[in-house]
Amino acid sequence: MNSPNQQKQRRKVFYGNQSTQDHSGKSLSSAEALVTSEVRNVADKKFKKCRYCDKKHWSDECPTFRTIAERKGKLIGSCLKCLKLGHNSTECKGKKNCVYCGGFNVHHRSLCPKKFRLGEFCVVNPEITDSLNNNELHEESALVSCDESVLMQTARTEVKSPFGTTSENARILLDSGSQRTYITESLASKLGVKKLKEEEIKLVTFGSDKPKVIKTYSTKVCLKLSTGKYIEINANIVPVISGNVRKKSAKLFSDEHMKHLFTNLNMAEDLSSNRESSKVDLLLGNDYYLDIVMCQRMEVKPGLYLLASKLGWILTGRIQETSVYENETNMLILTHGSNVCVSTTNVFASVDSVVQTKPELEDFWKIESLGITDSQDNTNDEIALMKFKDTLIYDNGMYQVTWPWKEETPELPENRELALARLKSNIARMKNKPEVLKKYNEVIQDQLSKGVIEKIDRSSMSDLVHYIPHHAVITPHKSTTKLRAVYDASAKSDRNNKSLNECLYRGQVMIRDLCGLLMRFRHHQVALVSDIEKAFLQIGLQQDQRDVTRFLWIKDIERPIVSSDNVQEFRFCRVPFGIISSPFLLGATLESHLETYNNNIADKIKGDIYVDNVITGTNTWEEAYDLYKTSKRIFANASMNLREWASNSSQLNEMIPTTYQTKSISIKVLGHTWDTKKRHTYSK
Repeated sequence: MNSPNQQKQRRKVFYGNQSTQDHSGKSLSSAEALVTSEVRNVADKKFKKCRYCDKKHWSDECPTFRTIAERKGKLIGSCLKCLKLGHNSTECKGKKNCVYCGGFNVHHRSLCPKKFRLGEFCVVNPEITDSLNNNELHEESALVSCDESVLMQTARTEVKSPFGTTSENARILLDSGSQRTYITESLASKLGVKKLKEEEIKLVTFGSDKPKVIKTYSTKVCLKLSTGKYIEINANIVPVISGNVRKKSAKLFSDEHMKHLFTNLNMAEDLSSNRESSKVDLLLGNDYYLDIVMCQRMEVKPGLYLLASKLGWILTGRIQETSVYENETNMLILTHGSNVCVSTTNVFASVDSVVQTKPELEDFWKIESLGITDSQDNTNDEIALMKFKDTLIYDNGMYQVTWPWKEETPELPENRELALARLKSNIARMKNKPEVLKKYNEVIQDQLSKGVIEKIDRSSMSDLVHYIPHHAVITPHKSTTKLRAVYDASAKSDRNNKSLNECLYRGQVMIRDLCGLLMRFRHHQVALVSDIEKAFLQIGLQQDQRDVTRFLWIKDIERPIVSSDNVQEFRFCRVPFGIISSPFLLGATLESHLETYNNNIADKIKGDIYVDNVITGTNTWEEAYDLYKTSKRIFANASMNLREWASNSSQLNEMIPTTYQTKSISIKVLGHTWDTKKRHTYSK
């Protein structure tokens, strides 16, 4: 119980225009004392409903009606001093001071023109709201412009105490707008960190010009970097950093090369399609921001970037909400504000900008660089390459490979229930688009007839069985495959289970220097490009490796119902696209095959290949024709077909059968536009 003197003092804080003191004896203005008093009493006192939106927060902190004009629009027929109905301002008998300007009985604090200038956004105090509704989930999102959302800078990594052996996988929010780094009490407790010293911190929240003083303990934790090394940082322990971060599936890229790129990159956050929701465990402020984030960045599309960091590559920026299907939304939305999660509410949140500096270069620059690479621990890549060389076989004109497992007996769940649920979802969507259902079935039946996949009985079980969900991706602009089946090897039915991708080594990035490749291509008098038809599906899987690539499809598309008597099980006989190791297995197989030929053309192709594209050229069309014939023969010996040939030489085009040529005059080469009718290549 509070004493009468304490209650009287509290009334002074709320209604008086004089200053008061905090626990340390420092003088506070009435507005600051109000914040202090509200936070101190929030545990045993509930907010009244907001006068403007009827939600549980103070009326002057309403995030829905944020300007004075908007708020007055909700107060028609009400008093502007006490916000009550039944009388106007001139008849109001209230005797209150405004806590912001000190004015006596002139307006309600939510309408203070000094605090909230007319037409400007009003400010929500996140500390008060979070403290009050600690168990409530407030859904907020950063809306940049129409149909756009923001991907914030988040990462997942191992965090451990420098004083013990306990470690936890934690979600990190990188925020260059924060001066300090913070860790939640929950994570600090799990790690068993030591409280080093009590510190007094002045916090100035967004939109406020008054500091708020809080007391917190500092501690030390270690973050695991992508190289396997650890960095020790100081952090302040706080009860909560944010609400939940909900991640939706990231179906962002229809370009096949982009998919290759993301599969090869060491991402700081898993971009799998499964949804998950978790809290931010650690906020990395500007005190360590530049120790983690590096200046290298690559524009994926306007406003969306890959940002280099020592925790892996971070996808950040603006993204439009688009979908494969008209009525489906598949977005990765990571936003922040007073609480963090996915929704469609229009709550303003600021976006970090990257501070340019001169750091080390990371994995991405192995793929696209000027030839500068880091020296780092390549143990995992070496293990994967050694496993590949030890198990690669050549049988009946085709290479057969095994998966580069991290463990001899991986703990991989069956995942059939998840695959079945995804199948039901896909069929339900395709019912409304019968042409998509028919085309998708044709793709699967075509793969079955070509031996890419095979039927398998449910009763036929091996030591390791795993089912992979799949869905359709439509790319109408493609000249070849306009609809593809994409397999999600990152899917897992439970967050505690492992996905197939997590059980495999990614393998070495076996892609040539893009800068050199493009420069050589532009230097040739006769330029020549081609691609390997369905390259991944031309590499066989050994028999004992196939059961982890099972998937489900319906037997009769005329009866699009997912029932026990209408579900057929398949498994891959070839390497499917979408597995984390697939690009490595393709690159390693191609390199191994080309090394078996002791001629200049094989050596030239080896240096002029990018994933499944041959980007090369010669000085004369005769040399180019010889290169065409020899390369076709070399790849045919590995059961691979070079197709979609294009050249700027009319003589060479006359020698190549039209069935092997591309139909387009203007084509994309490494992201640059090339007009094949021009004598010299150029880019736009």
